[in-house]
Amino acid sequence: MKKGRLTIAGCGLHPGHMTLETQSLIQTAEVVLLVAPNPLSIQHILQLNPNTEHLGRFYTMGFSRPEIYQQMAKRIIELVKQDKDVCTVFYGHPGVFVSSTRMASRALAPLGYEIKMLPGISADACLYADLDLDPADTGSQSYESTHFLLTHRKVDSSAALILWQLGLTGEHSMEDFKPGEQGLAALTRLLLQDYPADHRVCLYEAPIFPGYEPKKDWVALSALPNAEVNTVTTLYVPACRPAEFAADRLSWLGLTEQDIHHWDEYEAVESEI
Repeated sequence: MKKGRLTIAGCGLHPGHMTLETQSLIQTAEVVLLVAPNPLSIQHILQLNPNTEHLGRFYTMGFSRPEIYQQMAKRIIELVKQDKDVCTVFYGHPGVFVSSTRMASRALAPLGYEIKMLPGISADACLYADLDLDPADTGSQSYESTHFLLTHRKVDSSAALILWQLGLTGEHSMEDFKPGEQGLAALTRLLLQDYPADHRVCLYEAPIFPGYEPKKDWVALSALPNAEVNTVTTLYVPACRPAEFAADRLSWLGLTEQDIHHWDEYEAVESEI
């Protein structure tokens, strides 16, 4: 292995989310490269390691979104190739909707550099907590909003649906940070093929400061085109019908319905608590 090393870490959405492992690696890194919109997180990381460089500066240089991520990746690669022990820190989870870390790791790994990714608390973990959800109850489908709109998907309306980057739906130029002109209307048109117009959906935003409340705006699906959203808004669509029991598949397991009768008993006990 070469001397240069890259650690890709997530600092969560605010300082209270950072793990002890991530904190330790930030403190011992030669260089920290940071992308975080939260000023508290920025200050916290600067206190852990003053040799911190904010990659967020590329957002203000007139680049398109792909060019921003490319510039970030180039800076990461440059420092690792200088044999530096580099820790990149991104808000949320560093492998979720983070193109620059993927670009950098794909370029560096074949060259023999050590690369490690550490998880961070992302918006999905916050969503499950703030909306009091268990994805095991109905199952969960998760897509980037524009990709969902522009690809053929078999939507399972008996499971929850999570659409990320709602505030960029239909934004095709890769330059703006707002929905395309027809983005939300087109997305609503697609969802109405599988959900009733009065189905309640949630516009969710996780808090980025400790002690603050999340945004949880429940609206009818038909009202989605006129909703106020931004780049961090996530759309949560609850299931609108029960899942169908596949009794014929019990034979695949050598079971009968009597063998799983305790499933119903579990639900009955839970309802009495």
